[in-house]
Amino acid sequence: RSILFSFLQFSHPLFSFLLTMVNLIASHIVKPAKPIPTKVMFLSECDQRVAVTHATVVHFYKPESPELLNDATEVLKDSLSEALVAFYPLAGRLYPKDGGRVELHCNSMGALLVEAQSELKIQDLGDFCPAPQIRALIPPIDNNNTPLHEVPLLLVQITKFACGGVSIGLAVSRVIADGQSGFILFPNGQRLHVVKNLMINHF
Repeated sequence: RSILFSFLQFSHPLFSFLLTMVNLIASHIVKPAKPIPTKVMFLSECDQRVAVTHATVVHFYKPESPELLNDATEVLKDSLSEALVAFYPLAGRLYPKDGGRVELHCNSMGALLVEAQSELKIQDLGDFCPAPQIRALIPPIDNNNTPLHEVPLLLVQITKFACGGVSIGLAVSRVIADGQSGFILFPNGQRLHVVKNLMINHF
């Protein structure tokens, strides 16, 4: 099951306690598995007009075997590293320019991968109705207090639930990818064994 968010849509009472039930364990910077082109990429006028924020989505999965989740973070880390070779702009950073413009530096700074755990079961989330509280399943982004060139363009959070299921939350820069193309990375990630190696099924 997947949920796309604007965070302005709906609220749901089952999510009201979610923020306090998700514990962040660790974070990792994941860089491309191979050398990539180092360059500054031109951004179109349409890209320049997009708000410098991230589009977000959460995928939920149930495991075939709970034991297979023990190495889930390492599997995801390796798969993201491979995916960033093909999608190397997402490993870069945006830099501010004069006149409120930004430019993309492909510099292999990497994506952010966050590990988290929850005492909840996925079933506790009910009908998966989008709600502001569910942002606890998406990596935290502080655009207000973090310099633009330090904000990753791709952030991923894997949250392990008490039932053995997992969620994978993605945040992709709107400047680099729109809502439809931004999450093409994840299906390609599946082919790169992000999901296949975990041996888990989509809800």
